[in-house]
Amino acid sequence: MSDTQQEGNAGVLPDPETAYQNVFDGVHSQVFFNKLAAAGIEPETEKEAQDLLMLAGRLRTVEAAEKQAGDGEGRFGGALTALDSVLGETGMDGQIKQAAAQEEAIAIKQAAAAVMQDPTIYNSVLSLKAHEAAAIAEQFGGQPTE
Repeated sequence: MSDTQQEGNAGVLPDPETAYQNVFDGVHSQVFFNKLAAAGIEPETEKEAQDLLMLAGRLRTVEAAEKQAGDGEGRFGGALTALDSVLGETGMDGQIKQAAAQEEAIAIKQAAAAVMQDPTIYNSVLSLKAHEAAAIAEQFGGQPTE
């Protein structure tokens, strides 16, 4: 994005809730659905897309709960193992996992570079950072600046 475009859009920052939703829709969803498409999974309707996002969120919740349960099987260990086997995660050695992590990091960097050019995302990130700075200033007794 050129400096002129940034300056022209700088005065029109969305509120923090809208900014978060803009970033989520423009970045997270894009990366998430690109990863699914690479695996041959593409939602055919808006409802399917929403269901996939809900499923991913719930799976993250189960994964976090399983990690908190410790190294043992835990309450959800069996379900997680079964899900991993369906997704083809079991049997992957360290090199394959490392390559997948590197590929994901590259995809994230590419997505970040692409969305930096979007004024909506750019302004949303500015809004979120301004909100964060104001909260920190207020926490330390300074005057919030918005």
